[in-house]
Amino acid sequence: MTFLVLLLVALILLWTPWRIGYPKEVLAPWVNWAGRRGRDWLALLAIFSLLVPLGLLLWGVQSLFYGLLTLILHVALLLLCVGRHDPLGRMIQDCHAAWQRGDHAAAGLIAEQQLGVVPADETETLPVAVQSRLVAVTLQDYFVPAFWYLLLGPLGAVAWRLLWLAAQRPTLPAARPAAMLAHALEWIPARLLGLSLALVGHFEITLRTLRDLAGDWDLPGGELASRCARAALSGSTVELAAAEQQNDILIETRQLMIRALLTWAVIIAFLSMLG
Repeated sequence: MTFLVLLLVALILLWTPWRIGYPKEVLAPWVNWAGRRGRDWLALLAIFSLLVPLGLLLWGVQSLFYGLLTLILHVALLLLCVGRHDPLGRMIQDCHAAWQRGDHAAAGLIAEQQLGVVPADETETLPVAVQSRLVAVTLQDYFVPAFWYLLLGPLGAVAWRLLWLAAQRPTLPAARPAAMLAHALEWIPARLLGLSLALVGHFEITLRTLRDLAGDWDLPGGELASRCARAALSGSTVELAAAEQQNDILIETRQLMIRALLTWAVIIAFLSMLG
């Protein structure tokens, strides 16, 4: 059933208006409320208490209507864990269109206001900064929830989303421990994503990049994935080409991430057939 759930969620994201999951961040009000019920780890435990009724609900609908309710509930919970950015669709369209027509000031303003992206230094062009954001969001919105769903079921995916939402709210007492656990939960998926990028891009150089970075515990998963993506596209981990010479870098990166997703889909389908 796991592959069927992932397939249904993918079809919903692809062919329905719910490209970003539910229209609202359903879990956000709970995180905002429960994240203040104590200090640090106690607040985080309060956030995680939502998993108890969800687990009881999953247990209660087992075998009802030949498992149809379980399937629907799994799909609904996994949709809760999808981010609201649509990184493989509309997320970068406005910024890319402005950059393509030569309006770099507008592109920079759009990137800052809509994506929260500002080039780190003069050597980093805006498309490269947006590229890093695109890869990191794809990891956090798609790869990490799918990984923990495969490993721990819908509760694992929901736990990741709760952690990520709490980590994005620095005023919450639970923000610091949530950020620590979120970093730990994305550690393995980030490296698996890097491996899939090697399979669909420049294999040797991407694999060498991954091997050099894989043991660094403190490196954020999004940063590791973005370096692997640059290596997969350009074959270079150091030199960043001028933006004028790489106007299509964002489109190429989006296509690269789609191929990486399809690689995961094929592997999961094969494992499902093996039982």
